[in-house]
Amino acid sequence: MLKKALMIAAATGLFATAAAQANLFKPEDAVEYRQSIYQVMRAQVGVIGAMTKGDIDFDAEALHQRALNMEHVVGLLGETYFPETRGVAGSNILPKAWDDMEGFRAKGQNLGTALQELIAASGQPGFDAAKARPVVAKVMQSCKSCHDDYRK
Repeated sequence: MLKKALMIAAATGLFATAAAQANLFKPEDAVEYRQSIYQVMRAQVGVIGAMTKGDIDFDAEALHQRALNMEHVVGLLGETYFPETRGVAGSNILPKAWDDMEGFRAKGQNLGTALQELIAASGQPGFDAAKARPVVAKVMQSCKSCHDDYRK
């Protein structure tokens, strides 16, 4: 019951944030800001992925920090998704996302959950590449799932 109440409060906060941000950002600026946030996330995921694949040396502390970096910027995305950004030239979000905002938000929550699992696991002693692979895979899959359904 408490979990449901917290989720409702978070969703209500997102709507309030989006409405307030529509007054602060021009839609074109919000889309540019959103894309910048995704660039930061892509850079973090790129290094994390390279570590877990063995393309670069595995560093548990660095991986943990990159997961925390992602957590910080993911929280900024909510203020960039407001209805006036629909159809802005250069936006990569498909109209389907706006028509299925509940599903779109669920994908975001999946990313948040996977990211929290990665942060928790990577902060534990003995975290290594073998332990990283399954939790990193969840983060990557949550990204891919949203891209597959809602990104051009």
